[in-house]
Amino acid sequence: MTTATNVEPATSPEAPTLSGAWSDVAFRLAGRVAALPNYDRGGFAGLRRMDPDEPDAAAFWRLMAEEELLGNPDIERKWGLILHGIALMTRTTGEDDIAGRSAHNGRMPVGRALHENGYSESRFNRLLTARDDMLRVLLARTFRMLAADDASFDWGEMAAFVLSQGYNDDRDEPLRRRIAREYYRAERRSSQQAKSQGD
Repeated sequence: MTTATNVEPATSPEAPTLSGAWSDVAFRLAGRVAALPNYDRGGFAGLRRMDPDEPDAAAFWRLMAEEELLGNPDIERKWGLILHGIALMTRTTGEDDIAGRSAHNGRMPVGRALHENGYSESRFNRLLTARDDMLRVLLARTFRMLAADDASFDWGEMAAFVLSQGYNDDRDEPLRRRIAREYYRAERRSSQQAKSQGD
């Protein structure tokens, strides 16, 4: 089994990066969560139901232990939010081609996914300027909204964003700008398409 032992310890505030191993961890976790309904429906439901501020689902602790991410309560809470969101956005029912689909889509930037799924600019601006507990609340709401639309996005990017909070503004701000760029690129594409169809 592949683990995160080749990266800095989970207790390190400098561990989260966008291009580093946390992106790989998020990808692996998304795959494992997508597989849970096949053999542990109760565990999967627990991830969806749990309070991400006080993660207590057995599946959460098991997944964290498998990735050797246990040890720092703050990091555990952040992974709780990430795993809660992944579980919410994992498609498990239906007869179409996305039933059983992972929440992770490495080709879909977070900002683009937000715009394409009707996330308003005012709501988006509140999300990008939020910090600490308010950001966690807004992200949890965002995950539920996107789940209702069967959306998926790059969970490596989202994991890096969540994990960077409260550690280093030099890492946090570039992640916020990246999300903003993709949101407004998607907005521009949408307006150009609407204009071309109207001509």
